[in-house]
Parts: sequence; C-alpha cells; structure tokens
Amino acid sequence: MTMTRRSKEQKYKKSVSRLQACCAVAGLVVLLGAVAVLASAAFSKPSPPDLTITRDDIRPSAGGWVVDIVVANHGDLAAAAVDIEGRFGDERSGVSLDYVPGRGKKKASLVFSGAQKPEPRLRVLGWSEP
Repeated sequence: MTMTRRSKEQKYKKSVSRLQACCAVAGLVVLLGAVAVLASAAFSKPSPPDLTITRDDIRPSAGGWVVDIVVANHGDLAAAAVDIEGRFGDERSGVSLDYVPGRGKKKASLVFSGAQKPEPRLRVLGWSEP
C-alpha cells in the first residue's frame, strides 16, 4: 500500500499545540512588559537624592560610644560625598560616605567620647552629584 502525496502531507502537517501557544503568549506578555518598563523609564524624570538618617544601634566602645546609623536615599539619583553630622550636647561627630545609590541604603558609624549614652541629633550636611 502506498500513501498518496496528500495523505503524507496531512500526516506530517501538525497544528500548534496548546503548550506552544501558551509559551508564545507568555513570551509576548514578557516582551510587552519589558517595553512598558523601558518606555516609562525613558519618559520619566528621575527624582533628586532625598536622604534620611535613622539610628540603628548605640553600643559602648573603649573610647566612649559608637552610634550606628543608616542613610537611606529615597530619590532616584545617587548622592556622592555625603557628609553627616551628629550632635550630643557640646560634642560633634561626623562621617562622610563616598556614595549612596538611588533607592539604596548605606551604613556608617559615629563615635562619641562622653561617659553618658548619647542620643544624638543627626543631620545631612550636604552631598554632591557623582
């Protein structure tokens, strides 16, 4: 028995399976999502650095007290050469961070030499654009 040409073509001609169709749709959704994210990033203006400081921990050290802090940047752009000051009574302590990324955090420590556990007032003195 020989198969006709038409029956051979029908035998080898397959339709698209459901799995292939689902993969194609998933790929299209991922592609459209990526295009949407890139388009929104291209047409939006990034926000400038917005720095906040929170106390993380206060611990004793050989020379007094160490105040661990976290500097958070809530802006889109990075901040470089960030200067931070802490005051407790008449004593001042300062630290400079090289870089705080946009939407990121950096940790630092301030040292106070007094005998009393410090509760310093913290502030950002300034920064520059990287």
